[in-house]
Amino acid sequence: MTRSGDATVNRRESDGVGAAAGPSSLYPVFWRWHFLAAFIVIPFVLWQSTTGTAYLWSEWWMDLRYPELRFVPASEANIAPSVQLAAAIAAASSSADGTGSTATAEHAGHEGGADLHTDNQLPVQQIVLSDDLNRSTEVLLLGADGLPYPVFVNPHDGHVLGQLTSGQWIPGITRALHGGWPLGKPGNWLLELGNCWAIVMLITGLYLWWPRSRNIWRALWPRFRSGPRVLLRDAHAIVAVAFSAVLLFFLISALPWTSFWGGQVLSRVQSMLDQTSPAGFSIGGASAAQMMAVRTSIDAVVQSARQRDVKGTITVQMSPWQGAPLFVANRTSSLGDDRTLNAAPETGQISTDVRNADLPTIPRMVAVGIHVHQGDFGPINLWLNTSLAVALIWISVTGLISWWMRRPQGRIGIPPPRPEHWPVGLVGSLWVAGIVLPIFGLSLVTIAGVSSFRRLLYRPTTAN
Repeated sequence: MTRSGDATVNRRESDGVGAAAGPSSLYPVFWRWHFLAAFIVIPFVLWQSTTGTAYLWSEWWMDLRYPELRFVPASEANIAPSVQLAAAIAAASSSADGTGSTATAEHAGHEGGADLHTDNQLPVQQIVLSDDLNRSTEVLLLGADGLPYPVFVNPHDGHVLGQLTSGQWIPGITRALHGGWPLGKPGNWLLELGNCWAIVMLITGLYLWWPRSRNIWRALWPRFRSGPRVLLRDAHAIVAVAFSAVLLFFLISALPWTSFWGGQVLSRVQSMLDQTSPAGFSIGGASAAQMMAVRTSIDAVVQSARQRDVKGTITVQMSPWQGAPLFVANRTSSLGDDRTLNAAPETGQISTDVRNADLPTIPRMVAVGIHVHQGDFGPINLWLNTSLAVALIWISVTGLISWWMRRPQGRIGIPPPRPEHWPVGLVGSLWVAGIVLPIFGLSLVTIAGVSSFRRLLYRPTTAN
């Protein structure tokens, strides 16, 4: 009798119906929403995990694949950044169309200051100046496809080492794909929607996993003798629980990067609370003509930055609109060393020099999230992020297999809705989430509308 009862419990649990689920339990409600969230989220999770991991290790791969472009013999001699920029623009302009579409790693041989034809409208995304004497300078240009491609310059003699296409430049294309390219803002909105539903999936999954009849520590150990369905369910749930806190941090800290919530919602909240970052922001993209018109200022601001002890790799960029400042930032593995400088493009005079400690609370928290996402805190950070991505792929795959094993023959097997009233707290939480996360709220309204329409459409009729 006991064995039969255990088998029944295990079977119910493997089918997604917990042993504690009674007529008034929320378990079936959470199971339905977990199921729906998973169907929305799994493509997003697989996409973001793959592109994110590729981006994390892209710089390392570039070093291995193109050492002749990435490294130079160390020397104390340095060519002015503006001269390096001019050489890079000239080299890119002399390629087939100046977009990087046909440029190759073998394109090299131009000297700094060479009098070559330049494409004045060529957008310059960023100049990357390393503090490592063995590193080349990268001048990132924007192609017609909106993707960056690099031209590499020896900072010690101004010699152009070569350039890559946007497809060869893995850091650029993986970052773009991770952010929704080539769909632009709609692609970013879809990623934001997936992010929001991933939070729902995580919360509902924790509720479903929470042990009701077992010790919590025993619930963290898979049941190897309960059959393949229960074992697979445990392998899915235990890994998800183990990474739940890290995943929740990543999901929440990713929201400021989104074009709608980060660009429209958070920015307004920061303005209302006087939490706007004094550092500002620049997308880069000023034309070659605009950048060369302020080349003296570029040299001045880079020199001033080093004199102010700005550590690490320095990036210089300028947005294309009138009045945009020269925007200088650095890449370091220490939050305390973060610096952002703005300078007048006409003179190179620095107007703001912002350290991490100068940031208000919200921008400082956003900065931490950015560093963690990018793996800036060294090997441990890189491997933690990679482990999370692998875990997410594992969770997605085991969830799909588990669904396939338990689904009714020839049907999707969506858990049916419960007609009972939801607790006020649960309804209130959904309302708050829908207001705080408007794209998520819009999706809830859409789902509710579709469900109501289906109920009206398939309402049984009674004969008179």
